[in-house]
Amino acid sequence: MEWLNMLGSHAVRLWLAQAAVIFFLVSGAALLAFGISLIINSAAALRLIGKMNHWVSFRAATRSIEVPRDTRSIVLRYRYAFAVVFVAGGLFVLHGLLTQFNTRAAITLLGLQVINPRAADWLADSLRWALVLGNALAVVAGIMLAFFPASVSALEALGGKWISSRQATKGANDMHMKMDGWVAIHPRESGGIIVLVALVMIGIFGMMASKVW
Repeated sequence: MEWLNMLGSHAVRLWLAQAAVIFFLVSGAALLAFGISLIINSAAALRLIGKMNHWVSFRAATRSIEVPRDTRSIVLRYRYAFAVVFVAGGLFVLHGLLTQFNTRAAITLLGLQVINPRAADWLADSLRWALVLGNALAVVAGIMLAFFPASVSALEALGGKWISSRQATKGANDMHMKMDGWVAIHPRESGGIIVLVALVMIGIFGMMASKVW
């Protein structure tokens, strides 16, 4: 976990703070300019809002990955080959995990030495036994695939129920323009609120700038 070491560096934390201050100062300046434009030239500001409201549909972009693809026929056609891979691979990994696993090496590989030693040992051992369980299940799956294909098909049919995220999130992709409509009806009042928010943002992060430079 090299990134944890990086975040612990004073120089990196200082850089992140400076980047955040610059971002919010620039954002505040942009909001201030937009708020003033709403007050002074509402028509031009509203035209800019209209041009920026270009809708990109997430449902349309993800349509192709929502199509169910059934691979059961391919798995059953080459079930002996898959069975050999599952059983041989699972047994090979199980042998290594049960006879050659080095907790210290795993902690170093995962970068866990930066946390509490007892917690690091627990995480490494938990990962080990999770992998043992997973590979044991792979061996069982391989045996079932070779000798009990009907049971495998029944399990796949039970666990292969298609759940569409597009259906579950239907309606979340609709545009909601109530705020834009309110701004269009009350452009100067909206501009005043935006200017106030922008000034507060600029003031807060302007004071922070002196502390990070």
